[in-house]
Amino acid sequence: MKQQIIFLVCLLYFPTLQHKYVKQGIVGCVLERRMDQMPHPGIAGRQPRGIPVSVCIYPLVNISQVEPEQKASFYKAIHAPLVKMVEADSTGYFEASLDTGRYSLFIRVGNAYYAGLRDQYDHLTPVKVESSKQTYVELFYNNGVTQ
Repeated sequence: MKQQIIFLVCLLYFPTLQHKYVKQGIVGCVLERRMDQMPHPGIAGRQPRGIPVSVCIYPLVNISQVEPEQKASFYKAIHAPLVKMVEADSTGYFEASLDTGRYSLFIRVGNAYYAGLRDQYDHLTPVKVESSKQTYVELFYNNGVTQ
């Protein structure tokens, strides 16, 4: 329920979305956070903005299946077969029709891959697609943030 509310907020935040209907798969936004996100007294926080990037979808990937870069959350290689690559539009919106299953999502940044989330089993940005359902996701790219 929380993911659906967040996605609806994302749709309201980006009212010019043009998309086709995905009956089963992933629908979401890629949002960029810049610099320090810590709250400061008297200073309004910066809202993340949608960015046009490539979203790479792999079968569920464990941390042991990637080669890390020096910068946290960046990887130079993923040792798993690419399922699909989709392009987020200028608002960050993307969608992908997928079979039921569990997947990992990576943001392509130059020659590297970014995955800012990890679950308790060390799976990178895990997403579950269920039969005849859309899975709503928000991917955050933390540009310039030390993690």
